[in-house]
Amino acid sequence: MALRAYFAPCGMGLGHVARCEVVLERLREHGPVKAYFATYNEGLSYVQASASSGLRGLRIPSLEVVMKKNGEVDVERTLLKMTPRLVKIVGGQLAHDLSYMLSIQPDVVVSDTRAVAVLAAKALGLPCACILNQVRIYIPRKRRMLRASRLAEAGIIALLGQIWLLADELFVPDFPEPFTISSMNLKVPERFKRKLRLVGPILARKPEDLPGREELKEKLGFEPDEPLIFVPISGPVRERAYFAEVIINVLSKLKDEFQALISLGEPGRERELARDYGPLKIFNWVRDFYACLKACDVAIVRGGHGTVTKCMAYGRPMLVVPPPSHTEKMMNALRAKEVGVAKVLLQKRLSAKNVRRAIKELLEGGEHERRLREAERRAAELDAAGEIARAVLRLAGGPK
Repeated sequence: MALRAYFAPCGMGLGHVARCEVVLERLREHGPVKAYFATYNEGLSYVQASASSGLRGLRIPSLEVVMKKNGEVDVERTLLKMTPRLVKIVGGQLAHDLSYMLSIQPDVVVSDTRAVAVLAAKALGLPCACILNQVRIYIPRKRRMLRASRLAEAGIIALLGQIWLLADELFVPDFPEPFTISSMNLKVPERFKRKLRLVGPILARKPEDLPGREELKEKLGFEPDEPLIFVPISGPVRERAYFAEVIINVLSKLKDEFQALISLGEPGRERELARDYGPLKIFNWVRDFYACLKACDVAIVRGGHGTVTKCMAYGRPMLVVPPPSHTEKMMNALRAKEVGVAKVLLQKRLSAKNVRRAIKELLEGGEHERRLREAERRAAELDAAGEIARAVLRLAGGPK
């Protein structure tokens, strides 16, 4: 009899759904699993595009963050729009989760940063595991909304903390110290910290499972002896669109010096390759993220937690360009720089000159290369997806 697993990943961006999918694959190594993914926005689009892989999508009312044209989080409009509607949104999500769970009767619930699903699971007496890397929420401080930001932050921290503690198991897909990227977001009371388990990055494939860098470059259509820059664009639609336009313009000016592979993060498109300019190739979506990661010499990323930790696990230096007012990604970026595995460039300073300088410094090696080798060795010792899958099986009572 198949194990019934109810996955509830956050739908903002693709990372939460993608890492739940890796956990699902590890669960399937132990026996058949009937999995349902209850999510929204980009997360739901990803699940629907992966229906042929056996993913079943369930639509959940979305939690919207208002974005400016430049991809910046509009704090004022988000607070003004979300605050009066928050009870309705949360109530809608809870009603959907309860309805789906009552219908499916899952053996276990796996939430990825979706607190409402934890509430629904515990209300129905279902075992629940939770994956998260941002326990403490920081709201950007804007002068006009300073008091509102502080009150919202305090309320969210107090409420979410109690909800996360309801989960039977709490996993943080991050490196143990001294390489922990989400350390600022894990500054919580000790009683809460004791329940968190840092299990390492969730990887679908490890570096040793793939061919060498030069061979992978050739397979992707690039010169094996020339530096390759990989740009996996992620995040909400408006944020992705703005950054894609800017980074394509920048790297177009540098294509005589560097090869570049840009992924627009749009898995719903029919064609994988969107445009081919020889040394600059733009993909709607890359089928094998890990092959691209191992093939590259430098990654330009936005600071998403999963992407940063994957780059570290593969020993790839990063130029991190965090979205303005996105506190989590900014903190991830600054922490990656502090750990010694990345350089940080603010979005408003994006230019061919600044990107060229940063890439050349990253290609030179030095101290950051030593730190990356250490992180890569540490990642090889960890098995986050396997550890989470085994815990989920225990909660569910073993293979069905």
